[in-house]
Formats: sequence, C-alpha cells, structure tokens
Amino acid sequence: MPALEYLRPIFSILPEVPKPRKTVSFREKLLWTTIALTIYLVFTEVPLYPLSKVSNAQSYNPLFSIIFATRFGTLAHLGVGPIVTAGLIMQLLVGSKIISLDLTDKNQRALFTGTQKFLALIFTLFESIVFITSGLLPVANLSEGILVVLQLFFVGIIIILLDELLQKGWGFGSGVSLFILAGVALQIFSELFSPIAIAPNQFFGLVPNILLVASGNGNFWYLLLGNPNFASSPSIIGLVSMIVVFILLVYLQSVKVEIPVAYPKYGGIKAKIPLQLLYVSNVPVILAAALTANLLFLTQLAWSRYNLSGSNPILSAFGYFKYVQSGTSSTPVPAGGLIYYLTPPQNFYQAMLDPVRAIVYVIIFSLLCILFSFAWVETSGMSAEEQAKKMIQSGLQVPGFRQSNIVISTLLKRYIPTLTWFSGLLVGLLASVSDIFGVIGTGIGILLAIGIIYQYYMILAQQRLEEEFPSIARFLEGK
Repeated sequence: MPALEYLRPIFSILPEVPKPRKTVSFREKLLWTTIALTIYLVFTEVPLYPLSKVSNAQSYNPLFSIIFATRFGTLAHLGVGPIVTAGLIMQLLVGSKIISLDLTDKNQRALFTGTQKFLALIFTLFESIVFITSGLLPVANLSEGILVVLQLFFVGIIIILLDELLQKGWGFGSGVSLFILAGVALQIFSELFSPIAIAPNQFFGLVPNILLVASGNGNFWYLLLGNPNFASSPSIIGLVSMIVVFILLVYLQSVKVEIPVAYPKYGGIKAKIPLQLLYVSNVPVILAAALTANLLFLTQLAWSRYNLSGSNPILSAFGYFKYVQSGTSSTPVPAGGLIYYLTPPQNFYQAMLDPVRAIVYVIIFSLLCILFSFAWVETSGMSAEEQAKKMIQSGLQVPGFRQSNIVISTLLKRYIPTLTWFSGLLVGLLASVSDIFGVIGTGIGILLAIGIIYQYYMILAQQRLEEEFPSIARFLEGK
C-alpha cells in the first residue's frame, strides 16, 4: 500500500469541484472557461489591501510572471505558483520512484491528484507567509500582514478550484495553461505598446521607442539590441526573433512520425497513430522553468534577508543581486553566483556583454529539459510500454506484428525514447536561445503560449467533431 494512502481522510475535507453528471456542451464549456479566465484577470487587477497600488509591491524577475502567471502586488500575487510547484514535486517523487504509484490505476491516480492538490494548498499558505515575513510584500504591522496572508490564501484556493473546474470537464484544458497563456499575451502587449516612460528618451514599450528614434531622439543601438541598463528592454531583434520562433514552432507542431495501425473490431479499418516530433510538448519547459524560478526566489530571499551587503561567501556562491531599473521601479536581478548562470540575460545586448553566461545557461536549461522529458514520459503514461498497453486495450493492431504488449512496445521503443530526449532538447534549446535574443514575451513564454494554443486547438476541434458526429465519439471511446 502506498504511503500516501494515509492522506486519503484529508482529501475528503478539501474543497472540491464535482464532476459534471451529464455531458457538458461546447457552449457551456466555453462559458465556464470564459468565466474562469475573467475571474483570474480580475484578480490580476485588484491590489492587495492595504497595498493601494501594484507598484507598492517590489518587482521581480519576469520569469515569475510568465511561469506562475502572477501579477505582483495584486490578488494574483501567487498566481498558479503553488499548483505548478506541487506538480513539479510530485512528478519528481513519482518519476524517481521515491513514491511508487501506478498512474494507470484509477484509485492510485486519484491518490496522486489528491496529494498534489493538498500540497498546492500547503504551498499557498506557506508562500503567503513567506512573502510577508521576508518583507518582500511591505506591510506596516502584524494585523496588516495577517490580512494580506488571508487574502492570498483565499484567492489561492479559488485559483486551485478554477483549475480543477476546467480539468474535470466543465471547461476546456486546464486553468494553469489558460492563465499562463493570458499572462504571456499581456506581457507581449505590454512590451510592444506600453507608453510608460522609464527614463529620459526611453519608453517601456517597443513601438513608442521606435517612434521616438524615428523622431530623432533615443538610442538606435538600444532600440536594435536592447538597453543593458534595464531589467526589461524590448528590442527590434527581440521582435524579429519572436516572429521567427513563432513560425518555427508552428511548423514543428505539424511534424509527426506516423505508425500504421488497423482496427479489427471495425472490419480492419486502417489508420495511423501520429507521434509528434515535439513528443513531450512544452511540459519539460514548464517544469525546468518552475524549478529555476523557485531557486531564483529562494536565492533572492536569502540575499535580501541575510546577504544584502554580499559579505557571506556561502550565500554569495549561490547568488547575489543588484538593482536595475524596470518600468517605474527597481528590480533585483542576478549579478553573480550559481543563480546567475541559471537565469537568462534580459536582452541580446547583455548576452553579448557576457557570452559565457549565455552559453552556460543554454546548456544547463537544455539538460534540465531532457531530464524532465524522461520523467514526464514515465509518469504520464507516454512510455512505450504504456502506449502499447493502451493500443492493445483499444483493440488496435499494427499490421505485420503480433498483438502482444511485448511486441508492440518493442516496436514503439524504436521511436519513443529518441523522440523523448530529442524533443526535450529541442524545446529546451528553443526556449533558452530565444531568451538569449531577448524575445518579446521571453523565449519560455512564447514556447508555452504556442504549445498551449495548439493544445486548445486540438481540444476545440475534437469537441466540435464529437458534438456534430456522436458516432465518432463512441468510436474513439471504443464503444
């Protein structure tokens, strides 16, 4: 019996969204998805009380905003961070076999998701307290601190339930994906069009800077390559890189390895099972970026509390920071130590100033993506053995091969292990190299956005197909 079985009594008292008792129509799912997104966007605009302005909260590395869909100083200050962190820990524990769970078994899978939800609630409370006690969210006294913690914890529970609402079939996809996509879209819009002046002859948005340089003011090289004096400085090369990465990812999403199969149950109907080149999708990037973002947060917390002067050599070895202008406020950015090489330069200009950092970052991030690719394939039922088992259970047969788990898995092992490490390497390189070029919306953000958009396209297409042709839905379910 898995050790996590002892947590089952706790799961019964956790807030939960019930599964729909009947089939939810396309319009109903669209409505619930829109409601969930609207609620989340409202959270990103309402400041934490008594913090009257978002700017009262200190700004942080954009990586947090992208990966955790946060808006600092607002009700969405934690974003989906607790959910992503809990998922990361559970994937690592199960993938490394520290916790033994058979995720093909319905009960044990429920145990996995219940534990992940319980951890997300714990992280919501823990992170809320840490932000207050560390001074990263400035409050005047204890009562204000308690009030802010209660707001963050209550909103955190709502965000977890919104994610559960969509995943249980009331809406499309997952709340985590939806909120990350919305965050990336807002980030891109801000970096392109924000008219906020952050310095003399310098705007936050790229388009206002283009107009400024065209009028004879501003610095052309900063416009072309990015301003190294700012934590976030959109550039023309970043815009061009974003377009190139967008086109490349759309193409890569269509590249597949197809395995011919037959369906004896339906008179030997022939079809093909597509194995995408990006077999692991954007999941390794989410996990790798979540890991580096959490390490960045902990390192920054230790620096701000215990090593602000840089006098502690041990903490400095992990990382120290310097304040750089970001919008209308100052942002602490890595200036040295291990964390310096785990985070990307903010733009291409900074990458040219320190090419060693850029190269080391690309190598480390790509290796992390490869490791998480194998962990994800093993824990998500995408391994050759699990795929072969599903094919046999569905009644599928590969022409010329005996209908056996061992035979089919041997065939799939020709493709899946190679696709696993190669797709992990590919998405890791795309995300990290894009960051080196200062892609608008960040390389990780663009990669996540394209992957999520493609997932939603497939979900919506399948939903419409099943509604218009119920017999196809029954066929796909093997009924």
